[in-house]
Amino acid sequence: MALHAASSPKKVDQTLQQTPGIQIFLQPIAPPAALGLAGFAGSTWITSSYIANWWGNPESPTIFFPFVGLFGGLAQFIAGLYGFKARDTLVTVINTMWGSFWISIGVLYAFVAAGALEPHEVHTHFPELASWFVILCVFTWSGALAATARDIVLSVCLFSLAIGSTIACCMFAYNGRPITTADTSASGDSLTGGVTMGMKAASYFWMLSALCAWWRVTVYLVEEAYGPDHTITKFFPIGRTPMERRAPLVIPGLGEPGVKRGVPKPLPV
Repeated sequence: MALHAASSPKKVDQTLQQTPGIQIFLQPIAPPAALGLAGFAGSTWITSSYIANWWGNPESPTIFFPFVGLFGGLAQFIAGLYGFKARDTLVTVINTMWGSFWISIGVLYAFVAAGALEPHEVHTHFPELASWFVILCVFTWSGALAATARDIVLSVCLFSLAIGSTIACCMFAYNGRPITTADTSASGDSLTGGVTMGMKAASYFWMLSALCAWWRVTVYLVEEAYGPDHTITKFFPIGRTPMERRAPLVIPGLGEPGVKRGVPKPLPV
């Protein structure tokens, strides 16, 4: 029966003040961080080893960036979206951001391969890309700080990524182009230029980050296959923090939107 404010003010007031019973249904899913870190590791290793001049030629990016854009971009972006469902804010922010980056780079190199854009040497002044890396650096440093509450491997992964990205941002913003065509010492146009050496340093930090991401993905796979207490699993330590080890297996909720209206409100400790 409907309540009318004019005839039943007391009942209306009591009804509005009641706390409704709420049930939260959690659907188990595979950790999206596994896919996100796998895509990140693959794309980062391929690109950073190329930037470090370990292999390839100027035309190589047009060949490997389709894979980088799909696995490191699209797959990582999808993993980040599933971070919402897994209630993993770190995965949501980091993987969607870096997935968006690799998708964007893949699209740019698709235009280069089609002849719509001129190729741009990564070892030279690149202010447009520097503006991207400002945002990437800021949120990667934030994610690295948050990862210190989880495990050492993930922390090293994100801190290495943040350091390498900060170096790259500075190198892209630095106008180190040679003054004359004969002068190649001030730019990345040679293997001894300042920007080239800086980018090579950044690429090594990125490769360390990719290796840590690969290690963390391996732990996800091994733990799922053998269980956390199996002998084989113990060969893949990640250095979980005491806070992470004490965390309950199921967290009832932290006041997330969808459970509580509005922004999350942390529960009292």
